[in-house]
Amino acid sequence: MRKFIAALAGAVALAGLSPAAKAQSKPEINYVYATPSAYYWDVFAAAQLGHYEAEGLKVNLIKADNVSQQMQMLVTNSVQIAGANAELVVTAVDKGARLTMIAGETAKQGFTFVVRPEIKTWADLKGKTLGVTQLQEASATMLELLLKKNGVDRKDYQTIALGGTPNRYAALTRGAVAGTLLSAPADFKAVEQGMRKMGQAYEAFPGPQVVFTVQKDWAAKNADAVVSFLRATNKAMGMLYDKANRDKAADILVKAIGGTKDEALQSYDLFFGEEIMARNLDLTREGVKAHLDLRGSSEDPDKYYDLTYLKRAR
Repeated sequence: MRKFIAALAGAVALAGLSPAAKAQSKPEINYVYATPSAYYWDVFAAAQLGHYEAEGLKVNLIKADNVSQQMQMLVTNSVQIAGANAELVVTAVDKGARLTMIAGETAKQGFTFVVRPEIKTWADLKGKTLGVTQLQEASATMLELLLKKNGVDRKDYQTIALGGTPNRYAALTRGAVAGTLLSAPADFKAVEQGMRKMGQAYEAFPGPQVVFTVQKDWAAKNADAVVSFLRATNKAMGMLYDKANRDKAADILVKAIGGTKDEALQSYDLFFGEEIMARNLDLTREGVKAHLDLRGSSEDPDKYYDLTYLKRAR
């Protein structure tokens, strides 16, 4: 009987310790990014440099095939934070999704429009087939704006949905499409193979491309983890913006997504020289409003973002 009581007391003691033990475990965050590209340089850096671990977080980096899959993973709670396409976030919120942007990952569009060698002028694109991620939104929108700015109307060309950057790169270099928007460093790789750079998406549109996005309810319940994630990521962004770390930054990108050191260095000069990445993870009301203006929406931009977590992180 005494042995039984002792065993029972031990079990009760262990059960009592279990919640404390769980409390000591690291909060776990699944972060999803779309395709291997430079847009997520800050997160790659924070992970490789141990900033998330220093904040007591376990952050898993998950690669989606495209921006639509990213959004599906976020709205179904498969991931907690997404480096999401801002235009798609606005659409999801308008359809009732309880999402909110909490910080900027890029301050402006990072797409580069790259074409086949035989395309010499914008007029040469008339009658051609161009590659996009999906037929509406994301790269399709930015491509239409950039071409319109340069005198090519939507009726003058066809588009085909190809998915993420690797697919669009392959279609371009194999001659399946005459041009497409590519993300760094794939754009530099394409130019090395004889393709021609025609322009940058940010020349035609002022809003951000990639924004940190969360489910509102999850973020509210895990506010400290969200703040820690942003603080660690912002620390990495500060390191990346220091030009003395250019070589180190290139090594981080190569380790994260592959490619050559030279392509990574060219990507660095574009993304930080042109300030495509969001310095201090800034996300502005004007940037969000640009996406609303694009669709003729009169909604209040404040509906789509919540900067309280970023303010705490700073």
